[in-house]
Amino acid sequence: MVRKIFNFFLYFLFFIVALLYFTPKIGLYYLVEEKSKPLSGVIISKEKLIDNGFSLDIENANVSIKGIDSAIIKNIDIKFLLLYTSINIKGITLSSVANSFLPLDIDRVTIEHSIFHPLVVKGSAKGGFGTALLDISFNPKTLQRHLKLILKPSSKMKQNYKRTIRNLKKNKEGEYIYEKNI
Repeated sequence: MVRKIFNFFLYFLFFIVALLYFTPKIGLYYLVEEKSKPLSGVIISKEKLIDNGFSLDIENANVSIKGIDSAIIKNIDIKFLLLYTSINIKGITLSSVANSFLPLDIDRVTIEHSIFHPLVVKGSAKGGFGTALLDISFNPKTLQRHLKLILKPSSKMKQNYKRTIRNLKKNKEGEYIYEKNI
């Protein structure tokens, strides 16, 4: 009896792993992109997609928001695991429109979500602005999302982008915090 239960769980685990591996990630990507265009106004174009089994690589993507060219991204790596999903973005160059708010180069952005904390999305970023930590949480009682950004600005950010930093609250550790219900 124990052997049958063990075999059941072993076959079930194999089925889940095979399902994740053979899921048509490129087709899902295009479906999500098509469905999100009317809602967000974000269009990703000229990208090259590579299915790597448990991950999807997107290379050389041009991002437009509501018809305005906003960024060029060298690499996006999306990992699909059963209990954990992560998105690693490398080599972001923002449009010159954003130059009055922050530096145009972002080295990396990491976004993570775990099924153990389904109402929280965590992120981090590093670039010419310094380092940033992002926390987005969803409150099911009030149906609100809370965004919290903690910025440790670089010297370049402190010198050249004082107007942006003035919109953030400074804490005791010298970090700048931005919080908003979205």
